[in-house]
Amino acid sequence: MANGPIIYGGDYEGPTYTITQSVWNLRRLPRFGYNYDITSLVSSDEDAQASYATGLVALFLFILIFFIFWTVLIMVFKCMGPGNAGFLSGHHFVIPDPCEDEKKIYKRPFRVRLVFLIAAGFLMLFSLLFVTMGLTNVDNTVTTLSESLQQLGDIVKSAELIASKLEQVGNNSIEIRDAAVAELDNFCPANPNLNDAAGVDVMGIADQAKADLTMLADFIRDGLETLHTNLGRVRSFADNMNDGMNEVEFWGWQFKLLSAGLFIIPSFLVVGVGLVMLDLNVRPYQKALTYFFMPLFSLIIVASYVVCAAVLPISATNADTCIGGGEYFGGPDDTVLTVYRNLRGDDPSILFQLVAYYTQRCDTHYYPYAELSKYLDDLDGAVDSTNTVVQTVQDNLDLLLEQCGRSFDSVVRIVKDMNINLRVLREQADRSLELVQCKNINSLYVNTIHEATCKYSVDALAWIFAASLIISICGLIMIMLRSAYYPAQYLELSDHWIKSSASTTSETKASPTKSNNSIGSRSSGGNVKEVHEAAPLAPIKMTVLEAHGDGEFEVCDVLQEF
Repeated sequence: MANGPIIYGGDYEGPTYTITQSVWNLRRLPRFGYNYDITSLVSSDEDAQASYATGLVALFLFILIFFIFWTVLIMVFKCMGPGNAGFLSGHHFVIPDPCEDEKKIYKRPFRVRLVFLIAAGFLMLFSLLFVTMGLTNVDNTVTTLSESLQQLGDIVKSAELIASKLEQVGNNSIEIRDAAVAELDNFCPANPNLNDAAGVDVMGIADQAKADLTMLADFIRDGLETLHTNLGRVRSFADNMNDGMNEVEFWGWQFKLLSAGLFIIPSFLVVGVGLVMLDLNVRPYQKALTYFFMPLFSLIIVASYVVCAAVLPISATNADTCIGGGEYFGGPDDTVLTVYRNLRGDDPSILFQLVAYYTQRCDTHYYPYAELSKYLDDLDGAVDSTNTVVQTVQDNLDLLLEQCGRSFDSVVRIVKDMNINLRVLREQADRSLELVQCKNINSLYVNTIHEATCKYSVDALAWIFAASLIISICGLIMIMLRSAYYPAQYLELSDHWIKSSASTTSETKASPTKSNNSIGSRSSGGNVKEVHEAAPLAPIKMTVLEAHGDGEFEVCDVLQEF
């Protein structure tokens, strides 16, 4: 018998998880005073559970409300019209002519268009990063998980082959065991005191072999039942995971459409601004931007900030899992063991030993197969006892034939067959322990948790959140400054310009009286219509700039009574 359990692959030590920069960055996301410890979700402390969940909800609502408020503000500016919100309402810039400082009056449209182009540039850049860094890491995560599932499938397949061989040999061993026990029970019926005559404890040797064979038969029957049950569970888990990953299209048409829209549609808007800056007034193109591209772009930006708000708490949860629970940042290994203890307590069961052994870098303190090592010792003992029976019978065959009055050929044959089966069982047991040695299972755990969950997926979520955040901000800036792709409207002033504001019943702004001079080429395609100056009357005639649809303006006469 061995003094201690045989540990297959006992010299292997699992790798240590190194907390990545993405995990640290996501860990620093504000929780507004609430709990950061993800293991509290499975603790018995209900207050800690509520605190952690509330922190995630607050994070989600904070970013979503921020973007919704900005969206509502844009809609309010639109409703206010150009008379109250100016270019922020989405209408043309209005430039008076003549003006006192011509250089200064042109600065605002130029600055607005410059900001629009810069925002578009950042949006397109981060749209590219959204795909190359975000979705690429998602693909790396899926690939790594697929490799882990493939590795798990190979292990399960090998285990099923071993189980099938064990079942075949085990059932055969039980039949042989029953025959061997029957023979050993009737070993020497003619002389119960055979030991005195032989000078060897023949009956003791036979009884020991019978006890060993009986114990091993029970172990084989119970062990095979447990093995089949556990293998079925693992196979079902692997199949469900594989089916789930096949059903989820991380790079499906939805993400392809969103990514294409984030890059292509802003290009049309940039072209529109470029045409205006080159003094090219292409009215059909402006209408296409106004009635098709900008509404579609707005929907994409709304989808972008919804994705941003949804990814944020998921990213925080993933980072919390990978950094470890409590004050001690022990990585995902610490999180796994803490969650188990919160669920099951500090029980020294075989399940706890399995979890701890494979997740805590193969610490032999948690070695879960000590009982199986005892089974190997029992197998060795059974092999030795059956060998001893065969050897004793062969060495004392003449005496046994004389004293017992029976043939021992069947005893020798059955015990030899049993000895062969025991050796096969020992070989399969060795293969089983080699299959589940820590290096094989820990590498599967490291590939799934350290690499897929706490490296690639965290990087993917961090980039998706950062890219969607910048895309949403830049997109809302572009929507707010959409007047950038309209040409400026020139309003020619006369000597009768009334500088004080005039009250109108519609969204209007005080405007000068129109002179007899033609507006000409500076009217931007005829958007400002000519109105001839009227002779001074008792009521003061004022001219106002009235806004119409499609960015049109008309100079109209208003009589102000005093």
